[in-house]
Amino acid sequence: MSKITQFPAPDTASQNAPLPDQKSLKETALEYLKAYGYDKSLSAEEQTQFVQTAMANDLNPFKREIHIAVYGEGANRKVSIITGYQIYLKRAERTGNLDGWRAWLEGGGQEMKAVVEIFRKDWSHSFTHEVYWEEAVQKKKDGNPTQFWAKQPRFQLRKVAIAQGFRLAFPDELGSLPYETAELPDNDNAQEPQPPTVGNIVKTSNPSLAEQALADDYPVTETAQQTLSDEAEQKPEVTQEERDRLVRRIEDLFEEHPEDFTGKHKNWILNNALRAPDRSGIAKMVAYTEKVIRKASA
Repeated sequence: MSKITQFPAPDTASQNAPLPDQKSLKETALEYLKAYGYDKSLSAEEQTQFVQTAMANDLNPFKREIHIAVYGEGANRKVSIITGYQIYLKRAERTGNLDGWRAWLEGGGQEMKAVVEIFRKDWSHSFTHEVYWEEAVQKKKDGNPTQFWAKQPRFQLRKVAIAQGFRLAFPDELGSLPYETAELPDNDNAQEPQPPTVGNIVKTSNPSLAEQALADDYPVTETAQQTLSDEAEQKPEVTQEERDRLVRRIEDLFEEHPEDFTGKHKNWILNNALRAPDRSGIAKMVAYTEKVIRKASA
């Protein structure tokens, strides 16, 4: 029998956070749209939705707290406003009521489920939320899981459980936040948030990176950072938990620096990380991802 999700009643009234400077938030959101060319590629209504969402939730796009994904073309075009699950964790901590949390997986295949347990200081007992793979998995038109759900079903399912669980445990503070990418039905075909394009080359802060991102192969010449290398030498074999943790690090970097990678580039990095036979191979892809970001910021 599955666990029952419980909603403990708070022992004390939650304190409201101070209101953000709405004028400053609006100016920041508008500057972001202009800086990355969205003022030309998005409709006035879509821009307004983005600005109002950022203002309502005190999210700074330049800090990668909120971003945009464009799906499809023509009549099938759709724009989604997205945030990462890390924002849910940060906002929960900001309340001062988060008293720890944990997430884990149970079962496998179509019976797999992710469970998140959250502890609040003002609740008498913990809150538990479950998400089942067969209910959360996002699928393509042919009925198969979308790309990232096929490659990382455990990681995707855990992200959905964390995002949903924290929204339920902190409804006043997190209830209006945009969804996490794993919760979106069309994220397999999403166009990542990018600066304006010229021809087929995406303009990043380093033009050579744009050309590299569109190449068929990407050279990896830099080894992992010394800490990762030392750990890899000591423990070359990789457990599923370690693999998930390192791949999570790569995905976090993608979310924090969306303008530095195209969809094709990200797929190549993740494919290499997922196919790596040992920890050293995955660590190299972590270091390579960080190297791209450093070059783009130089």
